[in-house]
Amino acid sequence: MGSLSDNGQEGIRVQLRLLIEGSPEQRFDVHGNEVLQVRGHVVDGSTVHPEVVVRFSGQRRAELHRWCTVHRHLYVDGFVQVKHWLHQGRPRVALLVEATTLSPLDDAVVDQSRAGIYAVRGRSGAIAAKAPPSSKEERARKARELLDLADA
Repeated sequence: MGSLSDNGQEGIRVQLRLLIEGSPEQRFDVHGNEVLQVRGHVVDGSTVHPEVVVRFSGQRRAELHRWCTVHRHLYVDGFVQVKHWLHQGRPRVALLVEATTLSPLDDAVVDQSRAGIYAVRGRSGAIAAKAPPSSKEERARKARELLDLADA
């Protein structure tokens, strides 16, 4: 935690690990700028913290919006403000972080189901994809065939 002002931002500087607990939202700040908003909790085994609302207006908003899903982890660097309000007569509190840096801490889930090279069927001139040889003998036979074609 640190300074009171940094690049026009004010508040207490924080760096934290956030566990996302809701879907990301695209919102607008008081100046009309688009921001990414993510809700979650600080990952800290020794202390219970109030809910954290992170707002980010950097250039990677769209990429992070697709990445941010429930139970993912984010590194957050920014400035925190404590917000108090009444909800149905009960006092509530949340930490609002204006993030300067957001970074995913989990690997992106990559859909490998469509990876690879596919042969097009039914077109003239297309080469049909054959299944790879399954046994050691079939692989050896195929290698000999390919070597014989290379020598010719």
